[in-house]
Amino acid sequence: MGGGDGSEEAASDESMLGKVRSPLSPHSLRSLPADSDLRMVVLALAIGIIAGLGAVFFRFAIWVVQEVFYGPALNPGSVEFALVPVPNAFSILSALGPVRLLLLPAVGGLIVGVIIKLTTPEVKGHGVPKVLESILVRGGEIDPKISVYKTVASSIAIGSGGSLGREGPIVQIGSAAGSFFGRYVDRSAYTRTLVAAGAAAGIAGTFNAPLAGVMFSLEILLAEYYLQNVIAIVLSAVMATAVARSLLDFTPNPGVREFLVPIQYHLVSPVVEYPLYVLLGVLVALVGAGVVKLLYRTEHVFEGFDLPPVTKPALGGALLGLSALVTAVAFGVSPLRGATWLFGVGYGTIRHSILGDFGFVLLLVLALMKAVGFSLSVGSGSSGGVFSPSLYIGAMLGGAYGAVVHALVPGTAGPGAYALVGMGGIFATSARAPLTATLIIFELTGQYTIILPLLLVCVLGNELSNRLLRGSTIYIEKLRERGITVQERRIGSLEDLTASDVMTTTVDTLPAELSVEDAIPTIRTSDHGGFPVVDSEGNLAGIVTLTDLEPFMSGRAGGETERPEAEQTVGDVCTTDVRTVTPGENLLSVVDKMESFDIGRLPVVEDGGVVGIVTRSDVLDAYDRMPSFV
Repeated sequence: MGGGDGSEEAASDESMLGKVRSPLSPHSLRSLPADSDLRMVVLALAIGIIAGLGAVFFRFAIWVVQEVFYGPALNPGSVEFALVPVPNAFSILSALGPVRLLLLPAVGGLIVGVIIKLTTPEVKGHGVPKVLESILVRGGEIDPKISVYKTVASSIAIGSGGSLGREGPIVQIGSAAGSFFGRYVDRSAYTRTLVAAGAAAGIAGTFNAPLAGVMFSLEILLAEYYLQNVIAIVLSAVMATAVARSLLDFTPNPGVREFLVPIQYHLVSPVVEYPLYVLLGVLVALVGAGVVKLLYRTEHVFEGFDLPPVTKPALGGALLGLSALVTAVAFGVSPLRGATWLFGVGYGTIRHSILGDFGFVLLLVLALMKAVGFSLSVGSGSSGGVFSPSLYIGAMLGGAYGAVVHALVPGTAGPGAYALVGMGGIFATSARAPLTATLIIFELTGQYTIILPLLLVCVLGNELSNRLLRGSTIYIEKLRERGITVQERRIGSLEDLTASDVMTTTVDTLPAELSVEDAIPTIRTSDHGGFPVVDSEGNLAGIVTLTDLEPFMSGRAGGETERPEAEQTVGDVCTTDVRTVTPGENLLSVVDKMESFDIGRLPVVEDGGVVGIVTRSDVLDAYDRMPSFV
């Protein structure tokens, strides 16, 4: 995260470099097809199987946790396995009454905080930004242990009531599988494709939505539509769906038909309703942008709290419980009903909105409280996704809008139609993924008859929210805060190469203790515009350029506090605020730094020492030499 946690994350990221890939035995390579395309097919199918099994196991893990916390009283994970009466914390603490609904999410958050402390900061948050970061910065490398840590932490977070979704964790789990199999290919572009294939498989297996899984990876993670990408991603998504569907069909409540409703929504009066859906597109753009801003402002608030990091998810859980109790009191329902509305992924509540079971005021309040609750859960540093909460907010908002339309404009579709469209609209506007949103609503609900309004609202809302958020999304805002370049359309060749591929390894440096008088002849006779300055231990201390030495070279150095030229050292006059890159940083990021700070050369630094230097000409030469990846 930011603040004090940022350095911890950066350290974690750096420590992962070079640890993920391990040498392969000749036997393991011989067991795979020699043809690279066929090898990608085999690996994609393997990733799909693993991700499909992972999606089922993740649901089972959530079921175990919520049985321990709530037994049959609550189903925050909306799992398909039968809830059975077992000794559980909710029953044991019955003497506490409603206070249990503050305590249990807080306990779950505390456990998650401890897991993050003992493992890695990669576990916190909603997962997708970490996958994007691995694709953009590390060539798709993800520590395989992340999938284990993420499964445990997210299961506890969701099962204890955290207002979180299942897609973020399963994307990270599937992507870790893709990264693991990336060691069997010889190009970083192929590794990134396998990571995206794992993400697609995770989405497909979790939501029984193979088309949406494919589009999620292409639209959000890769932003590329190369045929090789599509083939691998489709195969993984199909295989994961087949595996998950086969296993979940045997559960008491098959979740592969999560949102199918017994009502067919359609356009009743297109001439009247299309303008109404345009207005809904504007509304979801405003709300979707607001949801993104609320989430990251909440996160910044938690970062500013002077509390141990392990306790912040616990505080978020307690505040979530409080929001459920306040909602229950406001509507005169039991505290358990309020928790059912606002805890966990909320699929049951979404279904009620689609069926038109809620009134206008309740729908608006639930939309607001869910936005607050999931911001508290994610912003406090817990572990879970943002996809399901966005569907929830959209369903409530769309349902409320539909209730007004149906009352004021007779002869139009019922509120449930607008709830369906609103579900897709909020996700499209917050994630800038209109096609993914459209496909997943269709696949989750089976409501193809509403596809045209859905496309209209998602695309229109996406364009408006893009302006409100200035090109940011719920997934890339955190990356931008950390200075990571995220392009709308990635340039494959630049991402395929890293700084170490193009840098000049023979670097002329100057010691910081060298006098300016002795440095001037070296710089005057050199073709370089500047020299890295290193300290006595060989670590980068700064950069000295002709501009820095010009006062001394022209005899204009002075001032009462200035030492004579012979006593001034290079370390005294060099620029110490130096922009650097790491050997593993891809060239797209390198180019962005050069453009952003208007500098023509960047030292390549590893463990504090200068291992190379990259110039604009190095980047251009490399780009000219490398054929496009198609």
